[in-house]
Amino acid sequence: MSRYFFDVENGGLTVDEEGTELDGDEAVASLAMRTLLDIARFEVLAHDERQMSVTARDEAGMPVYRTELSVRAAWLLAHPG
Repeated sequence: MSRYFFDVENGGLTVDEEGTELDGDEAVASLAMRTLLDIARFEVLAHDERQMSVTARDEAGMPVYRTELSVRAAWLLAHPG
């Protein structure tokens, strides 16, 4: 198992200082995607437009995987509220 660090960009950068022990590429990709989707669930409620990303780094600090999500939301008709 190797330790990977998952940095989050979401209007600012949050650097993972602790890391997570994972076994294999699939586990790294899966955790990066789950992290991004967890963040998106809460951010989309607060913002009509948002770009987010999660970058996984290996123990040497080298980026090895990145996942990104862009969200745009707008009313198509005059909002009745």
